[in-house]
Amino acid sequence: MTEKDAPLARLVAGCRTQLEHDLCELFEEMGPSLTQAATESGNAGRDRARNIAAAALVQALPTHWDKVSAALKANLAARAVHVARSEFDSADQANLRLLSAAEESVQFAMREVLDRVTLACRDETKPLDRRINYLVLRRVMQPGDKTFNLAALWSCIEAACAELTTDTGALILLLQLVGEQMATEMPQLYRVVNETMIEADILPSLKRSYRDTTPVDPNEVAEESSKLASTLERLVQARTKETAAKETSKPGTISQELFNSLKTLQAAATPQAPGKHTNVVRMVRDSGAARNVMPLEAVTLDIVVKLFDLIFSDPNVGDGIKALVARLQTPVLRAAMLNQRFFADRGHPARRFLDSISIVAVRWGKVVNAEDPFYLKLSELVDKVQSTYDGDLAAFDAANAELDAFLTEREEHDEQQNRALADAVLAREEEMRLKREGEIRAQQMADACIARIVEPETPPEIEEFLRTYWRDVVQNRISQSGEEGAPTAEAMQVATDLLWSVTPKHLAEERQRQAAGVPTLLSRINTGFDEIGAAPTERKAFLDTLLDLQLAAMRAKKAGARMGSSTSRTRGGGPTLQVSHATDLGIRVQDISLPTSEGLDRENTPDRADLRRVRQLVRGDWVDFTTARQTRRERLNWINRSRTLFLFSNSASPCAISITPEALAVRLRNGTAQIVKIDRPIFERAIHGAIRSLDQHA
Repeated sequence: MTEKDAPLARLVAGCRTQLEHDLCELFEEMGPSLTQAATESGNAGRDRARNIAAAALVQALPTHWDKVSAALKANLAARAVHVARSEFDSADQANLRLLSAAEESVQFAMREVLDRVTLACRDETKPLDRRINYLVLRRVMQPGDKTFNLAALWSCIEAACAELTTDTGALILLLQLVGEQMATEMPQLYRVVNETMIEADILPSLKRSYRDTTPVDPNEVAEESSKLASTLERLVQARTKETAAKETSKPGTISQELFNSLKTLQAAATPQAPGKHTNVVRMVRDSGAARNVMPLEAVTLDIVVKLFDLIFSDPNVGDGIKALVARLQTPVLRAAMLNQRFFADRGHPARRFLDSISIVAVRWGKVVNAEDPFYLKLSELVDKVQSTYDGDLAAFDAANAELDAFLTEREEHDEQQNRALADAVLAREEEMRLKREGEIRAQQMADACIARIVEPETPPEIEEFLRTYWRDVVQNRISQSGEEGAPTAEAMQVATDLLWSVTPKHLAEERQRQAAGVPTLLSRINTGFDEIGAAPTERKAFLDTLLDLQLAAMRAKKAGARMGSSTSRTRGGGPTLQVSHATDLGIRVQDISLPTSEGLDRENTPDRADLRRVRQLVRGDWVDFTTARQTRRERLNWINRSRTLFLFSNSASPCAISITPEALAVRLRNGTAQIVKIDRPIFERAIHGAIRSLDQHA
């Protein structure tokens, strides 16, 4: 290896160290969850041998799991990473022997477990294998190097687990339970290795797109499609028997009366209150227009009715997305009636368009920004499909093509903007570090200023706003002009006026003063929101709440009872997260860090498991940040080389977030941040749920 290859050697060594460290740390924490899983397995199983094995594990795990963790560390340290096949010598051959029946049972069970973990990791291990075999890396990795080989790592895990028990049944069950957890955790460990190599420019073309959803296995898709098709056939047969029909209708023989009824009802449907959406397909199915449909059409109607019921009642789908979906009821039913392949084939043009809505919706979470260009584009395409689809799938093909082109253009735009923003943040990283130290005093002063004016009877929504959003405004102004400066005094006057505005008004003069002062107060609050880059959805949510409280005050009513202890965290005895604001490239950047002071209380000390979850984040991951009960979803777009600073942004928000891993871990711990787990597309979930529900009642 030449001196030129030293950086790559350090890269590989660093990835190996990180992978093994996270794996060992994960194992140290698995004991309690494995004990619970073994208990559940024993309670649920009818197999006596398995129940005995589960009982043995429940007894051994709490006291002896440390031995397994220590053994895994030793196995990883001792494994020979430079052994190639050509080095398989006679000494190894001399150790070959026939396996006992018990050992064969363990080996057979382990092959099944390893296959499952391998399948779960395939989307990360495949590109990693290509990178390892890449010419540049081959210079610094010896032939036969099994540093990142999953089977080699699993051998270390298997040998470590054997330290817990010698009972064959208990060992098999233990490895199966470990395999279940590894199928979830191991892909995350490999993701970090891949991301590190992408950052080092090792085959960066293999990086994932932010438009990707959950990994899809073609074999799994084919199997699911086959199951769906057979279930549909069974439902149709049951309906045929139920109605004593001689034959089912052929695809495409839709009752025109049915469609005319549907179009009329959907056109006449009045806008619903937020969270309320009319299932027009249900109304059509229950009407006289559906009385003469054949069994196949009747089953299709039932599925689509249930499908929209599930979507409209799904708490994880934002109201804005439900509103889009509601406008697609006629096209969806027509597509399903014309071709039952719609249910079983994810490649169907209508299914691809519907699934694309889910892919785009990931960027908003439950709070949809109706002004965001992505939402406006989806709304435009939904209108086109609704008005042009007459059974010809070209309407969906055109919508798919237009949406793909739009997403590609926006992705390139966002990538350029994020790269420029990351460069700007990187250039001032040292300045930010020094600024953090100075901001500690400014934040403490801002906290003290807010604490002086908050009273016990202050409505909880207002107190949360003052201790979060407005605290940042006051802190920002203290940093710029000092605690005695005019901007700081103005910010505190706004806070005082805000508190007065939600105090019950018993006199006419007070109500007149309230009415006259509200426009100025709202203007100054919005100015503060501008200073800290609050998102439009956050502003609207607070201002709507404020309006309700002010109207109650005008009627001389007291605010509702104080809600729980949700604000207690911001008033805890220990230091809080440090927050400051700056502007780069016209974008507000909120910098969040953890004080480097001694004596952090438990609330502000990062949890080891949360820190590991943060280390496993890669570019493209989404995190929900919550402030004063308002949630903003941001995408991780940049990580510095030392992984000490993460940059989150979202084109739907005017403010980016730079945050240290420790600070993000604290926010995960106290519930003000949550890593988003990408679920299956909305329509896929609903279709499976609808068909499963109908099949159970058939």
